[in-house]
Amino acid sequence: MERIVLKTNLVNIITYIFLLVQIPSPVNGQIKIKAVGDVMLGSVTPKEILPPDSGKEFVNSIGNLLSNADIVFGNLEGAIINDEMEPQKCSDRSRDAGTCYEFGMPEYLAPVLKELGFNVLNQDNNHSEDFGEEGYRFTQQTLRELGIKFMPKQGYADFTFGKVRVAVVAFGYSDYSNNISDLTNAERIISNLNKIYDLIIVSFHGGAEGKDAAHVKDSTEIFLGENRGNVYRFAHTAIDAGADMVIGHGPHVLRAMEIYKNKLIAYSLGNFLTYGNINISGISGLNVILEAEIDSTNGDFIRGRLIPIEQIGFGVPVFDSSYAAIQNIKDLISEDIQHPIIIILKDGRIVNTQIQLQLPEFLPSEIKLSTVPETMKVIEMPEYVLDY
Repeated sequence: MERIVLKTNLVNIITYIFLLVQIPSPVNGQIKIKAVGDVMLGSVTPKEILPPDSGKEFVNSIGNLLSNADIVFGNLEGAIINDEMEPQKCSDRSRDAGTCYEFGMPEYLAPVLKELGFNVLNQDNNHSEDFGEEGYRFTQQTLRELGIKFMPKQGYADFTFGKVRVAVVAFGYSDYSNNISDLTNAERIISNLNKIYDLIIVSFHGGAEGKDAAHVKDSTEIFLGENRGNVYRFAHTAIDAGADMVIGHGPHVLRAMEIYKNKLIAYSLGNFLTYGNINISGISGLNVILEAEIDSTNGDFIRGRLIPIEQIGFGVPVFDSSYAAIQNIKDLISEDIQHPIIIILKDGRIVNTQIQLQLPEFLPSEIKLSTVPETMKVIEMPEYVLDY
């Protein structure tokens, strides 16, 4: 027994020394990014399930964890609508069969996006046009009025931090997207952006959906008869073409992460805030806030942290003190990524073993938690939810 304890302690000491002195800390400036997965504030369809008090509980429960970043990104899973708009995407037959869903967020909820801290949202997904072209354009108008940038289909948003110009470009799997299955076109788009911008962040909506879709595969994924792309091949192609970070969403569950050529890839960040109409039981309710710092001169991933989140009630995101999402991602990395150079520590800190920092320079491990209103802790799950 003493030998086992001694061996364990020796391994811990060696690991600590490795992390402490592997490579000197970088001295270049950094761009800090916070990214989450799917955001749907509540919808009037398929069944009207909307948060009380204009969604203020979202800000109270999680808003402080999205602060202090240059870029705060999310995937806006649905359209912002007014009272006159009607859903347009699904046929009556597909609605009745439960194979097609439409999400419409009333415009009075939209200011919560700004209060939460988002400054860029993705529109290239399979729900942005649920209320037709009118809803799609109204969403853009609303975000523009709130001062939130957006990435439309076949489009991108840009930022300037000092002398550093950053593009956040959208890819998806629809006929109107920069399609993730067209790798030649993806290379062309990213290469052209690299001529203008210093850093390129790629967002993609792809992969199959649901609890059985948590694993990353080097193969084309088909869901509901649609080609949802080979996300592994796309992410690597994007970085080979000059992207500096890749953020995935679409499966509605967490997926593995990896560091490829010193660039961070997150294959899916899960359901961050999906209020009502979406099943958030089990792993579908686990997600993370990805906090990453990348070198402003070359885009290399320097350091980061995963903040574990779970959804409670109808879909209120709160800090998860059990760190279940962290263990979930650690397990997925060990199962899906060959020879990973990424290490996720038990407190969520992300280590790039090729660009090592001294431990004191990591992001602080303390997380100041907001208070979740007691009423939100006792809300029961709705009986009607979509089982992604």
